[in-house]
Amino acid sequence: MGMPIKNVPGASWVPPTDVERALLDARSRGDRDAYLSVLLSADTFSYKPKDQVDRRKLVINWLTEKGPDGQDCLVVYTRGELPPRRPDVVACAVSLPFPPEEWWGGELHGLLVNPGSPSGTYFPDAKRDRKRWKALKKNLPKRGHDADRLLTRHTGPLFGPLAHGLACGAHLAVHNGVIWNEIGDVYSSYEQDVETLRDSWGVTDRPNWHAQTVALLEGRNSPWEPEFLLRVRDELARQHPGAHRDPSAWQRAAAGVLAQRGVGPQAIDQLMGLVAKVVRYEERFRADGVLPPDGYVVSALGYDFGRAVNFARWGLSARFAEPSEAEQAVVKAGELARQVYRTWEEYSAGYILGRVLRFDDESFGHMYGSAVVPHRILTQDPAGPWRNLPFDRP
Repeated sequence: MGMPIKNVPGASWVPPTDVERALLDARSRGDRDAYLSVLLSADTFSYKPKDQVDRRKLVINWLTEKGPDGQDCLVVYTRGELPPRRPDVVACAVSLPFPPEEWWGGELHGLLVNPGSPSGTYFPDAKRDRKRWKALKKNLPKRGHDADRLLTRHTGPLFGPLAHGLACGAHLAVHNGVIWNEIGDVYSSYEQDVETLRDSWGVTDRPNWHAQTVALLEGRNSPWEPEFLLRVRDELARQHPGAHRDPSAWQRAAAGVLAQRGVGPQAIDQLMGLVAKVVRYEERFRADGVLPPDGYVVSALGYDFGRAVNFARWGLSARFAEPSEAEQAVVKAGELARQVYRTWEEYSAGYILGRVLRFDDESFGHMYGSAVVPHRILTQDPAGPWRNLPFDRP
């Protein structure tokens, strides 16, 4: 086993996630291989100077700390033990064991894990033991891109408006393998979150982040047509119970409203085709358990609300937002979702429909599966937020 580091009093310490609990258990048993197996399977991070990362310097040294023996060493943190946010340094993902080029300088040999935590330890000879670590990692299960999993921060918000809002973003959190109930220093990692905002959203600064956040919360990021059609049908079903089962009645009602608004015949015909597409998706939803046998999607705004939660977290990680701003956006997303939907299942169906209408084009491929699998996990896991947080009252 590695060299223990100074403990926080164990009686008052709650492991932030299951990873830290497993590390503590292995360390308490003195089981070095079990400890390393957990560590090598977990998301791990180290810190770099923010200005150097932003300038995309080719070579950036990780920041070091003093180990228990007084020597400078490399430092890694598991996700649950990332320290409080600092303006000058950023948490970047690191793959263990460190490759040879990362052990800069001849004096660096040790690796310090989660300093200051009961889950942490010190490996003074980690540089020399790298081959052994690699051999151990080779035999560990590989986590694929679509290995969806529900991760909870036990010391994070579990009840209340913030938890409710974060749970509205849980589809993507589960699919991306990040903690669902966290407003922390990173989402995936600083570099990856900056890249996500830049390449997928065209967002590279604070004003653009704020504008896009507002657009998502106002439901303006997605096309207007699906939401219009769904609102027409929902009103039709309220006035004439059971009418939602008749697509032709839905089409007539929508065409009538559009004609009154001066929409031309060709545009109306295109929207009637969208009605047919929604009907086909809902048939698949019922077959896959996303909708009950007689259920239908009342709104697709859930897709913008769910993305707003994750967008707030990306913005926080990329340093385009302050923690209070990100929290406000998350809470607002939850409030808006409650105004539109009645249950987590209803919300989830709306999120999924918005996603697939935007990106799937009836292929029932990755964009479909990457929303349906999290739906199943979140609706079925007894320890998950959707089974423990009432939807209508945070």
